[in-house]
Amino acid sequence: MTVQQPAGRLKGKTALVTGSTRGLGRTMAEWLAREGANVVISGRYEADVQESVTAVQELGAESYGFPADLSRVSEIHKLAEDTFKHVDQLDILVNNAGMSIVEDAWIVTDDNWDYQMNVNLRAPWILSQYAARHMMEKGIRGRIVNISTIGVHRTHGDRAVYNIGKAGVEMMTVAMGYELAPHGININCVAPGAMADRPGQPEDHDAWSETAKHIPIGRIGNADDIASAVTYFCLPETEFITGQTLLVTGGHESALRGGR
Repeated sequence: MTVQQPAGRLKGKTALVTGSTRGLGRTMAEWLAREGANVVISGRYEADVQESVTAVQELGAESYGFPADLSRVSEIHKLAEDTFKHVDQLDILVNNAGMSIVEDAWIVTDDNWDYQMNVNLRAPWILSQYAARHMMEKGIRGRIVNISTIGVHRTHGDRAVYNIGKAGVEMMTVAMGYELAPHGININCVAPGAMADRPGQPEDHDAWSETAKHIPIGRIGNADDIASAVTYFCLPETEFITGQTLLVTGGHESALRGGR
Protein backbone atom coordinates (compact mmCIF):
# COMPACT_ATOMS: atom_id res chain seq x y z
CA MET A 1 0.00 0.00 0.00
CA THR A 2 1.39 3.41 -0.98
CA VAL A 3 1.19 6.01 1.78
CA GLN A 4 0.46 9.47 0.41
CA GLN A 5 2.39 12.47 1.66
CA PRO A 6 0.39 14.33 4.29
CA ALA A 7 -1.43 17.61 3.98
CA GLY A 8 -0.43 18.65 7.51
CA ARG A 9 -4.04 18.73 8.64
CA LEU A 10 -3.01 18.05 12.25
CA LYS A 11 -0.26 20.66 12.43
CA GLY A 12 -0.01 22.10 15.94
CA LYS A 13 -1.85 19.17 17.52
CA THR A 14 -0.37 16.76 20.06
CA ALA A 15 -1.37 13.09 20.28
CA LEU A 16 -0.71 10.37 22.85
CA VAL A 17 -0.70 6.89 21.29
CA THR A 18 -0.48 3.94 23.67
CA GLY A 19 1.26 0.77 22.56
CA SER A 20 3.10 2.78 19.92
CA THR A 21 6.52 1.15 19.94
CA ARG A 22 5.65 -1.50 17.33
CA GLY A 23 2.99 -2.91 15.05
CA LEU A 24 -0.27 -1.06 14.59
CA GLY A 25 0.44 1.57 17.23
CA ARG A 26 3.81 2.52 15.77
CA THR A 27 2.21 2.96 12.35
CA MET A 28 -0.58 5.09 13.85
CA ALA A 29 2.02 7.33 15.49
CA GLU A 30 3.86 7.73 12.19
CA TRP A 31 0.67 8.57 10.27
CA LEU A 32 -0.26 11.24 12.82
CA ALA A 33 3.27 12.66 12.69
CA ARG A 34 3.16 12.83 8.91
CA GLU A 35 -0.07 14.82 9.22
CA GLY A 36 1.81 17.35 11.36
CA ALA A 37 0.96 16.20 14.89
CA ASN A 38 3.49 15.96 17.69
CA VAL A 39 3.36 12.50 19.24
CA VAL A 40 3.76 11.09 22.74
CA ILE A 41 4.98 7.50 22.49
CA SER A 42 4.22 4.87 25.11
CA GLY A 43 5.19 1.23 25.44
CA ARG A 44 6.36 -1.19 28.06
CA TYR A 45 10.13 -0.95 27.56
CA GLU A 46 12.32 2.15 27.74
CA ALA A 47 14.61 1.16 24.86
CA ASP A 48 11.66 0.52 22.52
CA VAL A 49 10.07 3.81 23.52
CA GLN A 50 13.21 5.79 22.78
CA GLU A 51 13.72 4.07 19.43
CA SER A 52 10.18 4.97 18.40
CA VAL A 53 10.60 8.56 19.61
CA THR A 54 13.65 8.89 17.38
CA ALA A 55 11.80 7.45 14.38
CA VAL A 56 8.92 9.91 14.83
CA GLN A 57 11.32 12.83 15.25
CA GLU A 58 12.94 11.86 11.95
CA LEU A 59 9.55 12.49 10.33
CA GLY A 60 9.81 16.10 11.47
CA ALA A 61 7.51 15.92 14.49
CA GLU A 62 8.25 16.67 18.10
CA SER A 63 8.04 13.49 20.16
CA TYR A 64 8.28 12.42 23.78
CA GLY A 65 8.23 8.94 25.24
CA PHE A 66 7.17 7.37 28.52
CA PRO A 67 7.43 3.66 29.33
CA ALA A 68 4.42 2.21 31.14
CA ASP A 69 3.05 -1.23 31.95
CA LEU A 70 -0.66 -0.64 31.47
CA SER A 71 -1.56 -3.81 33.34
CA ARG A 72 -0.64 -1.87 36.50
CA VAL A 73 -3.18 0.78 37.49
CA SER A 74 -0.51 2.94 39.13
CA GLU A 75 1.43 3.08 35.86
CA ILE A 76 -1.68 4.05 33.89
CA HIS A 77 -2.03 7.08 36.15
CA LYS A 78 1.70 7.80 35.94
CA LEU A 79 1.60 7.76 32.13
CA ALA A 80 -1.12 10.40 32.16
CA GLU A 81 0.69 12.48 34.75
CA ASP A 82 4.02 12.26 32.89
CA THR A 83 2.32 13.28 29.66
CA PHE A 84 0.72 16.39 31.13
CA LYS A 85 3.98 17.39 32.79
CA HIS A 86 5.65 17.53 29.37
CA VAL A 87 2.90 18.81 27.06
CA ASP A 88 0.81 21.90 27.58
CA GLN A 89 -1.98 20.71 25.38
CA LEU A 90 -3.18 17.22 24.40
CA ASP A 91 -5.55 17.23 21.45
CA ILE A 92 -5.69 13.52 20.58
CA LEU A 93 -5.64 10.31 22.61
CA VAL A 94 -5.39 6.97 20.80
CA ASN A 95 -6.07 4.04 23.13
CA ASN A 96 -4.30 1.41 21.07
CA ALA A 97 -2.46 -0.79 23.60
CA GLY A 98 -4.04 -4.21 23.97
CA MET A 99 -3.21 -7.84 24.63
CA SER A 100 -4.80 -11.25 24.91
CA ILE A 101 -3.96 -14.51 26.63
CA VAL A 102 -5.11 -17.48 24.58
CA GLU A 103 -6.90 -19.91 26.89
CA ASP A 104 -10.27 -21.57 27.36
CA ALA A 105 -12.84 -19.45 29.18
CA TRP A 106 -13.37 -22.02 31.92
CA ILE A 107 -9.74 -21.95 33.07
CA VAL A 108 -9.10 -18.18 33.13
CA THR A 109 -7.56 -17.23 36.47
CA ASP A 110 -8.39 -14.07 38.42
CA ASP A 111 -4.88 -12.78 37.72
CA ASN A 112 -5.21 -13.31 33.97
CA TRP A 113 -8.63 -11.67 33.99
CA ASP A 114 -7.28 -8.61 35.81
CA TYR A 115 -4.19 -8.39 33.60
CA GLN A 116 -6.18 -8.36 30.36
CA MET A 117 -8.96 -6.14 31.63
CA ASN A 118 -6.50 -3.56 32.95
CA VAL A 119 -4.70 -3.28 29.62
CA ASN A 120 -7.70 -3.58 27.31
CA LEU A 121 -10.42 -1.68 29.17
CA ARG A 122 -9.29 -0.01 32.38
CA ALA A 123 -6.32 1.79 30.79
CA PRO A 124 -8.46 3.32 28.00
CA TRP A 125 -11.06 4.32 30.61
CA ILE A 126 -8.57 6.02 32.95
CA LEU A 127 -6.60 7.72 30.19
CA SER A 128 -9.81 8.95 28.56
CA GLN A 129 -10.88 10.44 31.90
CA TYR A 130 -7.60 12.33 32.15
CA ALA A 131 -7.81 13.46 28.53
CA ALA A 132 -11.43 14.54 28.83
CA ARG A 133 -10.81 16.62 31.97
CA HIS A 134 -7.77 18.24 30.36
CA MET A 135 -9.65 19.02 27.16
CA MET A 136 -12.61 20.48 29.03
CA GLU A 137 -10.39 22.63 31.24
CA LYS A 138 -8.46 23.95 28.21
CA GLY A 139 -11.47 24.31 25.93
CA ILE A 140 -9.93 21.86 23.43
CA ARG A 141 -12.14 20.31 20.78
CA GLY A 142 -10.30 17.05 21.20
CA ARG A 143 -10.43 13.56 19.78
CA ILE A 144 -10.23 10.18 21.49
CA VAL A 145 -9.90 7.07 19.32
CA ASN A 146 -10.22 3.59 20.81
CA ILE A 147 -9.17 0.30 19.25
CA SER A 148 -11.49 -2.71 19.43
CA THR A 149 -11.56 -5.97 17.44
CA ILE A 150 -13.68 -7.95 15.01
CA GLY A 151 -13.91 -10.45 17.89
CA VAL A 152 -16.59 -8.28 19.52
CA HIS A 153 -18.81 -8.90 16.49
CA ARG A 154 -17.73 -12.47 15.69
CA THR A 155 -15.88 -13.94 18.65
CA HIS A 156 -12.39 -15.43 18.51
CA GLY A 157 -11.97 -18.87 20.00
CA ASP A 158 -9.97 -19.02 23.23
CA ARG A 159 -9.97 -15.24 23.72
CA ALA A 160 -13.13 -14.62 25.72
CA VAL A 161 -11.61 -12.13 28.16
CA TYR A 162 -10.02 -10.11 25.36
CA ASN A 163 -13.31 -9.93 23.47
CA ILE A 164 -15.26 -9.01 26.62
CA GLY A 165 -12.82 -6.20 27.36
CA LYS A 166 -13.01 -4.84 23.83
CA ALA A 167 -16.81 -5.01 23.93
CA GLY A 168 -16.52 -2.76 26.98
CA VAL A 169 -14.34 -0.40 24.96
CA GLU A 170 -17.05 -0.14 22.29
CA MET A 171 -19.70 0.59 24.94
CA MET A 172 -17.38 3.11 26.57
CA THR A 173 -17.10 4.80 23.17
CA VAL A 174 -20.88 5.15 22.96
CA ALA A 175 -21.33 6.33 26.56
CA MET A 176 -18.43 8.77 26.60
CA GLY A 177 -19.31 9.94 23.11
CA TYR A 178 -22.73 10.97 24.38
CA GLU A 179 -21.40 12.69 27.50
CA LEU A 180 -18.44 14.46 25.91
CA ALA A 181 -20.13 15.72 22.74
CA PRO A 182 -21.55 18.87 24.44
CA HIS A 183 -17.95 19.73 25.41
CA GLY A 184 -16.73 19.50 21.81
CA ILE A 185 -14.84 16.24 22.38
CA ASN A 186 -15.34 13.38 19.93
CA ILE A 187 -14.68 9.75 20.81
CA ASN A 188 -14.79 6.98 18.23
CA CYS A 189 -13.51 3.45 17.83
CA VAL A 190 -11.78 1.38 15.14
CA ALA A 191 -12.28 -2.40 15.12
CA PRO A 192 -9.61 -4.20 13.06
CA GLY A 193 -10.22 -7.51 11.37
CA ALA A 194 -7.53 -10.06 10.51
CA MET A 195 -4.22 -8.18 10.52
CA ALA A 196 -0.81 -9.19 9.20
CA ASP A 197 1.03 -6.65 11.37
CA ARG A 198 -0.08 -7.71 14.84
CA PRO A 199 2.75 -7.62 17.39
CA GLY A 200 3.82 -11.10 18.42
CA GLN A 201 2.15 -12.85 15.50
CA PRO A 202 4.42 -15.03 13.34
CA GLU A 203 4.75 -14.17 9.68
CA ASP A 204 2.82 -17.23 8.56
CA HIS A 205 2.03 -16.31 4.98
CA ASP A 206 0.30 -19.65 4.34
CA ALA A 207 -2.10 -18.93 7.20
CA TRP A 208 -2.69 -15.40 5.89
CA SER A 209 -3.48 -16.78 2.43
CA GLU A 210 -5.98 -19.23 3.91
CA THR A 211 -7.66 -16.52 5.99
CA ALA A 212 -7.78 -14.18 3.00
CA LYS A 213 -10.03 -16.69 1.21
CA HIS A 214 -12.75 -15.81 3.73
CA ILE A 215 -12.36 -12.03 3.38
CA PRO A 216 -14.52 -10.57 0.60
CA ILE A 217 -11.93 -7.94 -0.34
CA GLY A 218 -9.45 -10.75 -0.92
CA ARG A 219 -6.55 -9.94 1.40
CA ILE A 220 -5.42 -9.66 5.01
CA GLY A 221 -5.41 -6.20 6.54
CA ASN A 222 -2.27 -4.27 7.40
CA ALA A 223 -1.19 -1.53 9.77
CA ASP A 224 -1.76 1.23 7.21
CA ASP A 225 -5.41 0.19 6.89
CA ILE A 226 -5.92 0.80 10.61
CA ALA A 227 -3.73 3.89 10.88
CA SER A 228 -5.66 5.57 8.07
CA ALA A 229 -8.95 4.97 9.89
CA VAL A 230 -7.53 6.29 13.17
CA THR A 231 -6.21 9.39 11.39
CA TYR A 232 -9.60 9.91 9.74
CA PHE A 233 -11.28 10.24 13.14
CA CYS A 234 -8.70 12.86 14.17
CA LEU A 235 -9.20 15.19 11.21
CA PRO A 236 -11.17 18.45 11.32
CA GLU A 237 -13.51 17.12 8.63
CA THR A 238 -14.91 14.42 10.93
CA GLU A 239 -16.04 16.57 13.87
CA PHE A 240 -19.70 15.54 13.36
CA ILE A 241 -18.91 11.86 14.02
CA THR A 242 -18.85 10.59 17.59
CA GLY A 243 -19.73 7.46 19.55
CA GLN A 244 -19.17 5.24 16.53
CA THR A 245 -17.24 2.03 15.87
CA LEU A 246 -15.82 1.57 12.38
CA LEU A 247 -15.09 -2.02 11.38
CA VAL A 248 -11.96 -2.16 9.20
CA THR A 249 -12.16 -5.80 8.16
CA GLY A 250 -12.38 -6.10 4.39
CA GLY A 251 -15.94 -7.32 4.90
CA HIS A 252 -14.80 -10.32 6.97
CA GLU A 253 -17.58 -10.03 9.53
CA SER A 254 -20.15 -10.14 6.73
CA ALA A 255 -18.65 -13.37 5.45
CA LEU A 256 -18.78 -14.83 8.94
CA ARG A 257 -22.48 -14.03 9.07
CA GLY A 258 -23.08 -16.28 6.11
CA GLY A 259 -21.99 -14.27 3.10
CA ARG A 260 -19.72 -15.64 0.43
